Amino acid sequence: MIQKIFDRYFDSVSFIHHSKKRIAEDNIRNTGDLIIFLTCVCLLLLCLSFLFSGNYPVYAAQIVLCLIAAGIAFFQRVFLSNITESFVLTRIYCFIFYAWIILSYSYVDIIHNTESRCIFFPFAMVAFTAVYVDNFVETTWFKVLLTAIYGAMDYVLRPYYDVRKDIMIAVTAVLISCFCYYEIIDLAADKGEDRKRLVQRSTTDLLTGVLNKLSFEERCNEYLTNRIAGAKCVLFIFDLDNFKYVNDHYGHQTGDKVIKTFSQILQGYFHPNDVIGRIGGDEFMVLVMGEMPEGFTERRCRSVLHEFKTTTIDEASGLTCSIGIVEDTWGRNFTQLYHAADEALYKAKKSGKAKFCISESVL
Repeated sequence: MIQKIFDRYFDSVSFIHHSKKRIAEDNIRNTGDLIIFLTCVCLLLLCLSFLFSGNYPVYAAQIVLCLIAAGIAFFQRVFLSNITESFVLTRIYCFIFYAWIILSYSYVDIIHNTESRCIFFPFAMVAFTAVYVDNFVETTWFKVLLTAIYGAMDYVLRPYYDVRKDIMIAVTAVLISCFCYYEIIDLAADKGEDRKRLVQRSTTDLLTGVLNKLSFEERCNEYLTNRIAGAKCVLFIFDLDNFKYVNDHYGHQTGDKVIKTFSQILQGYFHPNDVIGRIGGDEFMVLVMGEMPEGFTERRCRSVLHEFKTTTIDEASGLTCSIGIVEDTWGRNFTQLYHAADEALYKAKKSGKAKFCISESVL
């Protein structure tokens, strides 16, 4: 049991550590959503109090609190727009914001219910766990501090009321929120994994695991747009020779194995930071950015051609491919590079296949 608790604790720490940016954005967004929700509720209660109870000053005070909170949120959006870049700053802001909301509304609740039990603070402790995600230790200490302040405030404002019941309920709510914390973190982690798998399925080729055509083009456009003027890049196009014959003679299952094996060869010879994609049935592209040693392009092509030719897949052997290459330091965009590399590929195919050709076009 204890081991399971520790495992869940370290899983939560790992999840938050690897998702800080997204969690910070969600936490900030939830502060704005909370202001809208509380304002709508208070307006509704204010209208009802005018119609039935006549006890509108309490709800009017809550509206004032919401307006102040809205002012804080506006200040954050205008002057602290980049606050989510720092998880620590986001934490500090959210702690101040939620402390003000919880204690202010608890104060109104105490004043309004001088002879009866207050319910806002216990509810807020549980709700806080649902709207704010952070490490367990930090959030627990924050709840303990708020509970201590709430207990002192309740004792001072209602000296003739037995506040021990309110404090016991508040402590129970904190304990319940601690249990809820791990359930919420587990759900958030599962949701994050589902989102990651969905993104991966939408951006990668299912057979090979490399980028699909659309994602490859987007990634290349991003890299080429942000590259420094004069920086070198090399674009490769690989086209498997006689692939239709492989499918017809050995079967489509062998053909799929050939495609998968070739993608693994490319991933083995190129750096993980290089952009690799499958852009067609038997066509692959690789974009290499940055400075390269002398003769890099030729050596890389010869290595790929040699390994592919000496690899036997089922009964298929002697496999080859043709390669078109373009090297650029002139700042050409992806479309221009693609056109130049495709022309070089055509020349390689025309000269007898199983060869590589480097484009000589400049612009």
